[in-house]
Amino acid sequence: MPPGAAPAEPVHPAIRQQALAWYSLTLSGDITAEQLQQLERWRQADSEHERAWQRMAGLPELIHSNAALLRDPLARAALQQTRYVSGDRRQLLKLLAGVSVLGAVGWQGRDSQWLQGSLADLRTATGERRREVLADGTQLWLNTATAVDIAFTAGERRISLRYGEINVLTAADSARRPLLVQTTDADLRPLGTRFTVRCGDGCVGTRVSVSSGRVAARLRQGPAAHVVEAGQQALLEPGSLSVDPRAPLDDAWVDGLVIAQATRLGELVTQLARYRPGILRCDPRIADLRVTGSYPLTDNERILALLEGSLPLSIQRRTRYWVTLVPRSMG
Repeated sequence: MPPGAAPAEPVHPAIRQQALAWYSLTLSGDITAEQLQQLERWRQADSEHERAWQRMAGLPELIHSNAALLRDPLARAALQQTRYVSGDRRQLLKLLAGVSVLGAVGWQGRDSQWLQGSLADLRTATGERRREVLADGTQLWLNTATAVDIAFTAGERRISLRYGEINVLTAADSARRPLLVQTTDADLRPLGTRFTVRCGDGCVGTRVSVSSGRVAARLRQGPAAHVVEAGQQALLEPGSLSVDPRAPLDDAWVDGLVIAQATRLGELVTQLARYRPGILRCDPRIADLRVTGSYPLTDNERILALLEGSLPLSIQRRTRYWVTLVPRSMG
């Protein structure tokens, strides 16, 4: 970007997801000649499509050219902190990596999960879940597309959630150090607790739901903490903290399940989309259908087959990475 030039507007999330789906398909080795033609037509249909494609196609070179930077301890430490400080993180990234690198082909700093994930202590890919036992005995589950940092010092135990969703079962610390879970928006102090925290993967602010014990939740730049009791869910976003005692606790993913209880099909598809690469959508004409059942997250395709067999819908596949649920008459 030339000096003094205004930064480009972020690519719309929907277009970015389409570019990601096409890019994933080209990397898979499964793309056909017909699909290559479809990709060309998609790129030519709108200038924003082409801009998103060029940014996506530039990521491998961006990563390769910044390999030395990511190995540098000082630069790495500064980049790691950019998720948790106020102000424009994109400007800090530019100072470290150079305007010509991140400004030219990188995604906007606020959307660069690929970079944040590469620097995290623990991370999961899309569709992956994992369990970790930390040094103090605390059990930590990472849901799909999640990145966290762990920092245990003589004075505290800190879990920093960069993005995604975690479930925490706290353990008593022999040194009696307090445990802090931190996100961009919130500081959470569990009080003998099991709880779930989600942020930055399509949800607004930070969501915390408590299944046992209590959590003292406080906005990073807000008033005193509010105690969230077992069975409650809280939403923390800039300027507000609200508690919903009636919200269902959505932690079945820890056991590898997604549970629907008269759930709108559109909402269920939104949940399932988090666990597969590319795009999974629901046609608005069938989004209000109600679904009840327990479905295994380890087999996304099986869930789609079960839905197709039990509801008046068909699975429309533009590509392997671009799937839409449509009314059966359209299948």
